[in-house]
Amino acid sequence: MIWMVALAQPLRIVIAGGFKKHGVVISMSDEEQPLPTGYQLSALDPTYRETPWVPLDRLRAADPVHHDQQLGRYFLTRGREVSELIKNRDLNADPRKANEGSFSKTLYGANSKELSILMLDDPEHKRQRTLVLKAFNKRSVDALLPRIEEIAKGLADDIDAAEGEFDFVQLFGSPLPTTVMAELLGINPADRKDFRRWSLGCMQALNPFRTPEQTALYEESTTVLADYLAREVDIRRSKPSDDLITRLAQAEEEGDSLTTQDIVLLIRLLLIAGNSTTTDMLGAGVVQLLKHPDQLAKFRARPDLHDNAMDEILRVEPPVSQVLRSAHEDMQVADKAIKKGDTIHMSLFGVHFDPEMNPDPQTFDIERKNVQHFAFGGGAHYCLGAGLGKAQAKIALPMLFNRFPDLAFAPGREVKHKVAPAFNGYGEIWLVK
Repeated sequence: MIWMVALAQPLRIVIAGGFKKHGVVISMSDEEQPLPTGYQLSALDPTYRETPWVPLDRLRAADPVHHDQQLGRYFLTRGREVSELIKNRDLNADPRKANEGSFSKTLYGANSKELSILMLDDPEHKRQRTLVLKAFNKRSVDALLPRIEEIAKGLADDIDAAEGEFDFVQLFGSPLPTTVMAELLGINPADRKDFRRWSLGCMQALNPFRTPEQTALYEESTTVLADYLAREVDIRRSKPSDDLITRLAQAEEEGDSLTTQDIVLLIRLLLIAGNSTTTDMLGAGVVQLLKHPDQLAKFRARPDLHDNAMDEILRVEPPVSQVLRSAHEDMQVADKAIKKGDTIHMSLFGVHFDPEMNPDPQTFDIERKNVQHFAFGGGAHYCLGAGLGKAQAKIALPMLFNRFPDLAFAPGREVKHKVAPAFNGYGEIWLVK
């Protein structure tokens, strides 16, 4: 696994004195100054994990399109380039099209036999996305809103019943999206305990430090869940129900439809990436609002700020920290000549904290004007589950802070980000009410 292998020593450059580059004044000594590169630009590095703007501000000022030779990628941190590239439909998402030794190929190449819609290019991407949107759209999310509220209230009851400190992630942040997804899919209530266990096992895919036991759990859960979902799809084809599996099975466009494998891979993506990112968005909202009592007071008093608050939370704490593409042809990006097949790594932290995109970027402000973020990606691959994730946060966060006015961090407990390369969130958040 690429995150587990050390490739080289950090790139070093020599910069004398002070200078102005890309509009930023940089003051440096005459000594050799290392630019962050490789694993220093990932959640494996503790400084990057907790304060990513520290290395990214330096990199953006000195080398905004950075050739990271350790990991085989071009690492982009500036908004002006990313704003264009993230919408570029010609760039490749399919890791099979990346060059050997590139970041994309090394990271995802071993899994290229079963690519989800996330890693497909047109025309197959367009085919699947068109069909999926017939089944999974704003109308289907809106129909689920009353049930999301009921589920959130039930989990808030669990918090109310907890004595002393409690882990928000375990008690609320993780169960909410998993339960909502089971409801959306129409999973039989009798199967939901197993479904949740399999879902959590599949999420070990995001753990770069799996133990042998966790790897076994991941492999077993993936296999068992795929078999279960395939059976459910076959059942819905003959006995339709009012749920997402049925709508996916029935989706049709000009005589074309999704295969059972298409549907199973899509649902697995929703369970692994969708549930995890929603959990992380909820956790980030709790952490940021508790860390900034003045903003929390506004959040409680002014429901009209809730939509903007969600965007500011996603700007400061994007659940996914990167967008990967590979060049479809030789191309020039800023001062770098990128070859066809090379990995283009767009750093969402880098862009979200770019002062050209968001002035005074380190300030958390739920009244910020024109919040600029790419937490849900962009272009042809804009996140299919964005509406469902935001709907859960818009229901859950106001409910929690209104129901528990004394909610606070548990004394003596550190709030730290989990080690999850490509993702961003908190493994546990200990609170008292």
